[in-house]
Amino acid sequence: MTDTEQADTDARPEPDASSPPDAQSDAEPRRPTKKRGKRRDEKAAPPPGDAAPERPRDPEIERLEQAFERGDYALVRAEAGRLAKEAERDELRRAARALLRRIDPDPLAVVLLVAAMALLAFLALWYWSHGHAAP
Repeated sequence: MTDTEQADTDARPEPDASSPPDAQSDAEPRRPTKKRGKRRDEKAAPPPGDAAPERPRDPEIERLEQAFERGDYALVRAEAGRLAKEAERDELRRAARALLRRIDPDPLAVVLLVAAMALLAFLALWYWSHGHAAP
């Protein structure tokens, strides 16, 4: 036993013999759990999208979901577009269209971008169309 271990055991209060065993275990502070256990639990848990009732169990849709989560939007756009047109089941078509909607740009952002470009064009035309006095 080292000096620090001796100091730790001296500082701990002795459990009361008349108290129940549960109270004795509460006398010592608990050690924090290790992060490795938490990571194992996260790996064992299903991905967040698996519990969605409208998502069909199909290998193509699952592959596209994984590509979406990786950030491979080009693959998702190409394959989901093809799947939305050629799928035999309606639920596969709906799931493919839902994936396509998730990678579409926000309509408000599109409107604001068009408005900004229109304002820039107006201001540029105004500047060039009005004569300026030479100094």
